[in-house]
Amino acid sequence: MAAVSGGSDSVGLLFLLHGLHTRGDVVLDAVAHLNHQIRPEADADERFCAELATRLKVPFIAAHIDVPARALAEKRSLEVAAREARRAFLTQVADERGANAVATAHTQDDQAETLLLRIARGTGLRGLGGIAPVRDGRIRPLLELCRAELQQELRDRGEPWREDATNADLSNPRNRVRHELLPYLQQHFNPSVVRSLTRLADLARTDDVWMAEAAASAAKQVVTVAAGEVRLDCRALQALPGALARRVVQHALETVSGGAAAGFEDVETVRAVAFGAQPAAQVSGARVEHSAGSVVLIGKGHIAPQKDWFRVDLPIPGTVRVAGTSWQLEAVGPQTRLPGSVWSASNFQVEVDAANVGSHFVVRSRRAGDLFQPLGMSGRKKVQDVFVDRKVNRNDRDSVPIVTDVPGRIVWVAGHVLGAEFRVTEHTNAVIILKLRRI
Repeated sequence: MAAVSGGSDSVGLLFLLHGLHTRGDVVLDAVAHLNHQIRPEADADERFCAELATRLKVPFIAAHIDVPARALAEKRSLEVAAREARRAFLTQVADERGANAVATAHTQDDQAETLLLRIARGTGLRGLGGIAPVRDGRIRPLLELCRAELQQELRDRGEPWREDATNADLSNPRNRVRHELLPYLQQHFNPSVVRSLTRLADLARTDDVWMAEAAASAAKQVVTVAAGEVRLDCRALQALPGALARRVVQHALETVSGGAAAGFEDVETVRAVAFGAQPAAQVSGARVEHSAGSVVLIGKGHIAPQKDWFRVDLPIPGTVRVAGTSWQLEAVGPQTRLPGSVWSASNFQVEVDAANVGSHFVVRSRRAGDLFQPLGMSGRKKVQDVFVDRKVNRNDRDSVPIVTDVPGRIVWVAGHVLGAEFRVTEHTNAVIILKLRRI
């Protein structure tokens, strides 16, 4: 599904996806457009997008949300309210239509703007990763292209687009970066600064993946989660390199706060208590105390499961060791399925239809709210309920590898249940074998 506003970036995205659709490389299921009711031209933008989708013979879905009224009621900025409304709308439409992914039109320019804003406001390695090409069911095919290239392509095609007058409003920080800071950097420091910043984001994301895996492994020795609190072993924490210790503390704070982002000051406060610089402290969402060789984080509410203690890409074919666990996963294939062959499976090996899988798998820890359709069931089920049904020990659940495809659909709760969407059928031509081993 393509998210289309009518601007040059999203119109360029739509033509790119339509070309791939025409060649049979993807299925372009729908064009989705949210009318934010911010500008007088909003209805004209919607009509433009509807006419374009009709001309390309792609289903068009639109919704109207009074974003200014919502921002006022929720006491949020117009930009934040619009972004959250878009995210909710696109997620809802994708779920209703069963779309595997939502394509958005972020470009190199958007990536550079995002990095400069984060650097100016203060960020770490994770923030320097910028906009991810693929994450949580969103794909961003244009991140390697700049806006000028897209606009020139549209001119060459004779295709118009809509201009958003609010993009010239310099009271908006992103617009100031776009119209003032980036041109200044290009003129006085580096004409290729946009490409340099996007390369920095790529490098930071790669480093962040390694750091997350290392932190996941270290956390197994440092962090203990109990009802209402998270404990960190002071001696084990102090033995870690500073960068790794900060990441472990960050995960612990996000766990005790139910997923809320942990800032640098809160992380350093916890480390100060661990090193004995102060006996106790209050951080965002938690009380920090020193007790019997441990730092205790006492949350205000329910302790959520540890989120993404591990996340790693599994190539096809390829093998990965799951950091912080005793598991190894291997993908074999694709292999041709012989006519009449019988599909087989066990707790530690399954076959999946290669046609339903992209370039690689993602192996991650469970997340709150994980849903999928288990093989043999007609409806969807929470991964949490699968663990309960199969009597998986509570202490072991965060270590069970969850195998997904790139858009995020659950392929296999490793060692337990295969996702029905990826089952082998009589129409399957090629299979990929997934193997789970304890090491």
